[in-house]
Formats: sequence, C-alpha cells, structure tokens
Amino acid sequence: MKSIEVHSVDQYIREILGLDRDTSDFCIFRGQRVKAPLTPSIARYDNAERIPSIEQRMLADLRRMGKMLIGSAVSDDWELLILAQHYGLKTRLLDWSSNPLVALFFAIRDIDDSQNPSYVYAFRGSDRQVFDKENSLAGQANRSPFEIDELKVLRPSMNNERIIAQSGWFTVHPYDEARKKFIPMDQDEEIRSSVTEFVIKAGIKARLIEDLNMLGFNAQTMFPELTGLCHYLNWQYLRAPQLAAAR
Repeated sequence: MKSIEVHSVDQYIREILGLDRDTSDFCIFRGQRVKAPLTPSIARYDNAERIPSIEQRMLADLRRMGKMLIGSAVSDDWELLILAQHYGLKTRLLDWSSNPLVALFFAIRDIDDSQNPSYVYAFRGSDRQVFDKENSLAGQANRSPFEIDELKVLRPSMNNERIIAQSGWFTVHPYDEARKKFIPMDQDEEIRSSVTEFVIKAGIKARLIEDLNMLGFNAQTMFPELTGLCHYLNWQYLRAPQLAAAR
C-alpha cells in the first residue's frame, strides 16, 4: 500500500488527481482520525467467531423493536444495513465517500488531537465489485449481504440528506469462515494494491479545516441537521484563533 504525506489542501488535491486510475472504474475515499485497519465496526470486537450471528441477531432485533420507527422504508437486508449504519449500529459496512474533500474533513474535523497525524484512504475499484440492488440487469437483486464471499461496494439510494451531503458509499465486508474474521482491506493481498494512504501531518489540521470551510466543507454542510449547525457554530466561535484574538 502506497503512503503519501499531505502538507496542504491543494497538494492533497494534486495527489488525488495524480492517482493511477487507468485500471479502475471508480475511486472512493475514507477519512480516519487514527491509523487503524480498514475493517467495519462490527469486526473490532473480540468474539470473532460469534460476530456474524451476533450481527444478524442485532439487525433482527432492530427490525422487531424499531418497527414503528423504521416503517415501510426498509425493504431488504441491504437497506436495513444502511439504516442501521446511519444510526450507529455496528455492522459489516464501512463508510466511504466519492468526494476526497469530504474524506479529508472527516479525517481532521476533531482538531483536539492535532498533535497526531490523521489519515485518508483512497480505494480504486472495479465495476464488478459494485453491488447495485436497484439495477435489475446486475442479476444480484436477491443476494443477501451475509452471503457474499468477496468485498463489495454498495452505492446507496440517495434517500437521506446526510448520504447526499457526504456523497456516501459503503464497502460491504465478507466474513472469512476459514480464518474466522473480517480481513482488513489494507491486509488483503487482492485489495491492498488498490488502496493508497494519505497521512495528514500533525500540527496543520487547524489550517486545513479553515481551508476546507472556505471551500464549503464543514460540520454544517456535512451534517445538514441541527446537530451539524451547532457543531459548526462551536467551531466558528470557539476555535483557538478566535479566543486568542479576544484576549
């Protein structure tokens, strides 16, 4: 896996545009505050052998106990996984974006840890990896997400404001029965050559956040709801340069 150090937003954009995309059909991006394996949240628990059954029981309980809240909007396990991920349930989905600046925002939005590097990952994929359940020609409409045996990329329906604002995509991770775990993308021999790591240097996050805000990427635009606006106002009025100027 290639690693590139980031010094500024414009240099980051140039590096993204310079990625070798001749052998791929699309490129998606993920921002992380810390260096951690590219695995879904459900994979980060110790009882690995029981995780697949636990995940399905959690989703079954979500459907049963949340029936009045979910309504008829969820038609199958794919939609249920997306809904569960959206509201914080641990699933086999991993969040990505088709916009590299969205990923950069999520990597550095919490600048309290500005003394540590953050990371953005770019994944160059092929159309054969894309699961498009709304495309009947794809011949995949009835396949369960719990039956896949290789990494899939899920292009969700644009049916909520947050997915639209964040240009959201997901990777859907298979459980490896032989090794009794989910294999991280950055450790998978068939996948890792298609992943590029961008390291955001410690100490420059505050400046990058300012630049992203000028370009229209901030908590208010990424979370188009009252919570996002409140996060944005906290940053706008309470960030360190403002406090220093007030003193």
